[in-house]
This record gives sequence, C-alpha cells and structure tokens, in this order.
Amino acid sequence: MGSALTVNFRHAPRSGALESAARDLGHRLQSLFGRITACHIVMEGKPDANGEVHEYAVKIHVSAPGAQIHADSIQLSGAGHPDARTALHAAFENAKRQLNAFKRLHSTRIPA
Repeated sequence: MGSALTVNFRHAPRSGALESAARDLGHRLQSLFGRITACHIVMEGKPDANGEVHEYAVKIHVSAPGAQIHADSIQLSGAGHPDARTALHAAFENAKRQLNAFKRLHSTRIPA
C-alpha cells in the first residue's frame, strides 16, 4: 500500500502517537487483505459550543479491486467516543469485519 495510506485530522489536535497508531492499523488492514490500493483514515473531533473536543469519530475508507469499504466508529446511538483511541479501534474493527465479509464472499464464488 505504501503512499496510499493517509491520515487526516479534522477539528482535532494532531497527535504523533495517534497518527502512528492509525498508520499501524492501516498496515494491519493491508496485511489482512493485500489487494488494498488506498486507505484513508480521518480522525474527527466534535467540538462543543466552546470549541473544546469531548467526542471523537473516526472514518476509514478502503479501496480495493471490486470493493469500496466505508467504516466508522459512530455508535448505534449516533454518539462518538470520549477517547480518540477508542474511536480509532472501533472504526478499525468495523473495517476489518467488512473486509473479512468481502473476502468470504469472493472466495466462495465459482469461476465462470
């Protein structure tokens, strides 16, 4: 995947440790499915009226031949996470689940 992995911060302070963790998880997705051509991770803070961030959401977009995976960390209630790392891991697990489902679907297809 190499240079096709990007990590962006939106309304959240940039953190080297958090960016490194995001890159590690992006590489773990690559090892899970080696045909990934791009992986974009967006770390998003949800500022309150005072501009302070108390909630985080992470979005992961993965491109591979025949697949566009869009995963996020948003909880069923629509809320984000109070911790950025928790949000990152929730989005990663969502993306991993979708990639595994994609792999299963395509490994059971019978060639024409």
